[in-house]
Amino acid sequence: MFGEFEEMIIYHSFLIKIVLGLLVLGMIIPFLSTSCNKTIRRMRIYMFFSHGFITSVAFSGLVALVFAQIDFNFSMFVMILVYILLSLFESMKYLNMLKVRFEAEVCVKKIRDISLKYTLINIAMVAILIVWKIMEHKSAVPIS
Repeated sequence: MFGEFEEMIIYHSFLIKIVLGLLVLGMIIPFLSTSCNKTIRRMRIYMFFSHGFITSVAFSGLVALVFAQIDFNFSMFVMILVYILLSLFESMKYLNMLKVRFEAEVCVKKIRDISLKYTLINIAMVAILIVWKIMEHKSAVPIS
């Protein structure tokens, strides 16, 4: 059947797909309501789920690398950096939305703009990392 490394890579790739779907869902949440308070509450719940799934992706990747006994390299450094940036941008998105809540007249529009901006940055980071890892696997990019 499979070895531990192959199983963890399958699990890791499945979790990445879930995170991408969750990011898209988080981008849609502000468009579901015109009440800023409802949107903030929904975004708080979304933030807990997104941070949990982002952390589970990082953990599954770490476990896969431990199973394969791969030495630390530049590729792992980039993945760790993207994990930190994803968590940072999700937190910044939520904190910026909390600041906007007190401006009632433009609240909905600003929350939607903040959500789109930060989520598109996160999706772009994940997509670029996926393309880079596929190219690395196909030996189009040096691994070192």
